[in-house]
Amino acid sequence: MSALRVISGSARGRHLRAAPDTRPTADLVKGAIFSMLDALAYKRGFEPDEEGDFAAALAWPRVLDLFAGSGALGIEALSRGAHSAEFIERDRDAARVLAGNLRTTGLDDRARIHQRPVTVALPSVRAPVDLVFADPPYADADAASTTMDALASAGLLLPTSVVVLEQPSDAQPPQRVGELGLVSSRRHGRTRISLYASGEA
Repeated sequence: MSALRVISGSARGRHLRAAPDTRPTADLVKGAIFSMLDALAYKRGFEPDEEGDFAAALAWPRVLDLFAGSGALGIEALSRGAHSAEFIERDRDAARVLAGNLRTTGLDDRARIHQRPVTVALPSVRAPVDLVFADPPYADADAASTTMDALASAGLLLPTSVVVLEQPSDAQPPQRVGELGLVSSRRHGRTRISLYASGEA
């Protein structure tokens, strides 16, 4: 198992485990994702509060982490002050490691794990959700568009929601997730990060 860490917030510095055969989001990419989210939250008028909650956590308190693996993205959001997070991970070993990471960081009381395929688990997620992380398998060229279609059809998103999609750097991101348009897409090494939201450029 490889080691990761929580970058900021209440669990800052805590190490996370990653199950074999998973592709955890690198800390550098994770930092870039949350910088993009904080910038968008500031643009929407949110600022960190006196309790130490980050702007993005106040803007999008209910988080959904798809293809969660180690849970690094959802856990990072919880550490920064998100109210709750649901994790979908079909692999039993990875889900077990994820549960351990939540206990290690002391964030398990605000989390819920669905150990099922994404398309099967989406109907059981508590709606609505404010922020979605999606990191589908790179080897499946259709996984991103299939996942985005399933997410759009699940009735979980609000007009104010934001979706973050990770893909290989040379992949073309879908243009929309339901009513949310592609507002930003950046390459970081071998990873492409795409942000979907309403109205922002």
